[in-house]
Amino acid sequence: MESRKIQEVKGSFYVYLPKDWCVKAKIKGGSQVNVQELKDGSLIIFSSKEAYKRKLNGTLNIENCESHMAHVMVVAGYIVGLDQMNLVSTKEISLEFREYIENVVRDMIGIEVVDETDKSLLIKDISEGTSIRPIIQRLLNITGYILRGVVRILGNGDPKEAQTIINRDDDVDRYHWLVQRMVHLILENPSLAQELNILPIEGLHYSHITRYIERIADHAVAIAEQILANGIANEELSKFAEKANNLYSSLVNVFFSRNLSKAFEILEQRNSLKKELRNLETEFPENKVIIIHLERIIDYCSDISETAIDQALYETILKGRTIKCEQ
Repeated sequence: MESRKIQEVKGSFYVYLPKDWCVKAKIKGGSQVNVQELKDGSLIIFSSKEAYKRKLNGTLNIENCESHMAHVMVVAGYIVGLDQMNLVSTKEISLEFREYIENVVRDMIGIEVVDETDKSLLIKDISEGTSIRPIIQRLLNITGYILRGVVRILGNGDPKEAQTIINRDDDVDRYHWLVQRMVHLILENPSLAQELNILPIEGLHYSHITRYIERIADHAVAIAEQILANGIANEELSKFAEKANNLYSSLVNVFFSRNLSKAFEILEQRNSLKKELRNLETEFPENKVIIIHLERIIDYCSDISETAIDQALYETILKGRTIKCEQ
C-alpha cells in the first residue's frame, strides 16, 4: 500500500496515480478512469475492465504426478481464480490420465479442457461474470434436498434413495468451489466487487457460509452412506433429523432477509437439540456415528447464523443506523 499527499489547487484536490498501475492499466494522458464510492466510504479507481483485468495463468508439470495429486492441484487453481492452467509432460500423457482430468474438470462450473496434445492439456475459464447470491441460493437448495432425503431414509432405510443422496454431493462441491473462486477474484479485483454490487468483506462472509453449507451436506451424505452400508432405519432418529432440517430451512430467512430474530432463535435451539441428541445416544448407542453427524449439522447451522449476524451488524453500521438487539 502506498501513501500519497493530497494536492490542493484553486479549491480542487488532486492525487497522483501510481505510475506502475497506470502502465498495467494502459492509462496515459487523456485516458478516462472511473471512481466509485463503496458502502464503507472507501473509493476505488479503475480503468476499463478489459484493460486492467489481470490474467492468471499457471503451468503444472504432471510427469511424476499421481492422478489424485493432479486433481487437488486443478481444484486449487480453479478456486484461486486461474484463467487457464496448462498441464504438461515431456512424455505422452496416458488416455486414462486424460479421462480422469476431464472428469475432474466437468465437476467445476465455467472451465473446460479447450486444447490438448500428446504431452499437454489446456484448461481454460470460459465463463462470464455472474452474481454470487443466486449461486449460494442454489447451494442452499441442493443441500436442503439432501437433508430432506436423510429424514426419509432414516425412517425407511431405502438404499436406492440413499445412493441418490450420495450422488448429489458432487453438485454441492461444484457450487461451493465456484463461490470460493468468485471470492478470491473479488478480493483480488475490487472493481469486480463493485460490478457484483458486494463489498469484499461480504465475500469473506459468503466464503465462510458456503463452507459451512458444504460441510452440512458432507455430514448428511455420511449418514446416507451409513444407511446404505448397514441398512439402518430408526423412526426416532428420523424425527430428530426433521428438526435439524427445519433448523436448516430457516437459514434462508436468516441469510437473505437478515432476519436477526430467526438467527438468535437458531442459536437458542442449539443447546436444547444437542441435549436431545445426548438422550438419543444413550437410547440408541449402536447409532452413535449417525448421531454425531446430526450434531455437526446442528453446529454448522449455528455457525451460519453467527456469520449472518456479523454481516447484518456490519451492514447496519455502514448505513449509519442504530443496532437493535431484539427478538
